[in-house]
Amino acid sequence: MRKPFAAGAFAVALMLLPLSAGAFECPKHFAATEAEIARVSKALEAAGDRVPAADRALVHALLDDAKMLLAGAKHNHEKPQGKYDHARAIAKADSARAYARAAGMLLERVGG
Repeated sequence: MRKPFAAGAFAVALMLLPLSAGAFECPKHFAATEAEIARVSKALEAAGDRVPAADRALVHALLDDAKMLLAGAKHNHEKPQGKYDHARAIAKADSARAYARAAGMLLERVGG
């Protein structure tokens, strides 16, 4: 009786392996995004008054968008319904990193 149960449990574990492997990829994307947000935030702080207030507000808006997308990505990762949610988490994290990069590019162009 125990052998069929063990074989069934093993089969289920094998089927779930790709799902959990995708879940381990999400934190790498989160870390890269957090590092980019931190880099641009630090550069904005270091730029100080060299960046006009209107441009500073635009850089902040891009960084806020990045943070919002990252929070959504973490939500999809922490409460997944399946592979789709992990895929969305990665997509949102990568999009958030792109927003942070755009903030950095804008900062460089306006005096940062």
